[in-house]
Amino acid sequence: MQTAAKLVLPLAAAGVGCSRPSPPPRGYAAHMAVAEEHSRRAEAHRQAKRAVEAEHPGPPEDNYQCGDIDLYNQLTSAGKPMLPVRPCWNPVEERAERERVAAVREEQRAREERRAAARLVEAELAACRGISPEEIEHSPFAHRQEIAEVIPHREGDAVRGVRIVWRPVPGLTVAWMEQAIACHRARFERLGEPPTYLTDDPTLVRGVTATVSLHSGRIEVLVEARDDVAASVALARAQDLVRPRTAAGDSAAP
Repeated sequence: MQTAAKLVLPLAAAGVGCSRPSPPPRGYAAHMAVAEEHSRRAEAHRQAKRAVEAEHPGPPEDNYQCGDIDLYNQLTSAGKPMLPVRPCWNPVEERAERERVAAVREEQRAREERRAAARLVEAELAACRGISPEEIEHSPFAHRQEIAEVIPHREGDAVRGVRIVWRPVPGLTVAWMEQAIACHRARFERLGEPPTYLTDDPTLVRGVTATVSLHSGRIEVLVEARDDVAASVALARAQDLVRPRTAAGDSAAP
């Protein structure tokens, strides 16, 4: 009997064919900090708009600036003006409008950042619904005594990840393992993918996919990556799971 499902995780920082590493992912706190900065800029533009409008309290017609209209009219070619003619807009009104538009733009960016932050929280709540608080505190891979085997996954001579085979455990199903992995991935992303989060979990490496399957009554998690570095990190983490633990090897979740 075999069943399998793949959990697709974000691309590696150095993706295949990319010459420039992608920027580090933003978590909830980073999105909110950026949103606050955009809101601050929006308020600065609103204040600048009010200051511009207060500079010239006189009649609007006193503020018109049209340039040298006579010069525009004199420079012609084949009877047509050589220089573009600019309408005589009120410069105060123009400057104030630019500040208004800039404030609107910054507020829109602030809203986008706050929505992105909210999506991370919503994704975590959805992914972790039904997972016990005790299991949320640690990775499923913290149950090291239940891991039967760790097998490097290769394509030809290239390391592409690792297979982690579990001993039969009452109540351990493909669906539960999938959700536990997805839950911790969502938490990882909400935190901004810090390198210190659950460092014993080979699925919490940027650029990997995790496939959970059932083979001969045993759960197997296949962790794969096209990126050599991500694949090697995932393999090293998995191999550490079956080595004797030391006190210094324990990792805590934020």
